[in-house]
Amino acid sequence: MKIAKMRAPSKGIGTAFIAGDWHSETLDQPTYKILKDHALSLPPEMRNLIINGDFLDANHLMKRGDGFSTWFKRADGIDEYFIPMSEEELAWGNKILDDLQTVFNDIIFIEGNHDWRYKWFSGIVSPDYRHNFDYKKILKFNERKIDHVNYNDWLDWGEKLSITHGMYHGTTCHKKHYEASGAKNCIFSHVHYYGCKSFQVRGDTRQSISLPAMSNLNPEYIKNAEMNWSNGYGLIQMRPDSRFNFNVFQVWDGKLVLPNGLILDGRKE
Repeated sequence: MKIAKMRAPSKGIGTAFIAGDWHSETLDQPTYKILKDHALSLPPEMRNLIINGDFLDANHLMKRGDGFSTWFKRADGIDEYFIPMSEEELAWGNKILDDLQTVFNDIIFIEGNHDWRYKWFSGIVSPDYRHNFDYKKILKFNERKIDHVNYNDWLDWGEKLSITHGMYHGTTCHKKHYEASGAKNCIFSHVHYYGCKSFQVRGDTRQSISLPAMSNLNPEYIKNAEMNWSNGYGLIQMRPDSRFNFNVFQVWDGKLVLPNGLILDGRKE
């Protein structure tokens, strides 16, 4: 495990939106539009973004998937299935990043377990094909000047906040992420719902916060089951002393009411 560090602002307030679980073409378009409109309503210096993992879905690279098991056994599987499916998804990724960079100044990309599938797959194919699955290169992170944090690593902002995509599910996920962060305030995605659990440490209250998702809440694999998921994203505002305020913005029926009463409607052009 590695820890990337970002300093708290030397003066003023540091601001960053944080949004996870995009899942490629299952991205919820109203939520995406609202995220951009919200950012554009703020001064330019406040328009920064942390993509908190699972930007890509990589369903075709899921070992347990039907498509994987069928095509990986075939001699033409790489050329006829895995490369074309990856090219289509990564073209989507470039299109979205192009769009995001018209809104946000700085973008940090924290890798999620779905993004990581590209790394895993590139490690099991012939070296002749590995460049076809190098998503960081194909999405032009270096050219875009997007910093990257690996899956299960952490981004520490200031002295009191740790951020990761997330690696735990279930009723104890907040406690487990809090412990994994080193007993810091922590923010994670992965579970697709907003939740918060507070802990007391020597007179200081610390919190573990999970984020809602940017993606469709009823993907095919859920089969219309009841889930406690919601759409949305967060906004971090960091002080020079590393204390911060964190607000979660949940999108209901394609709409968001801002604190000033303005309604952002993600379903309107």
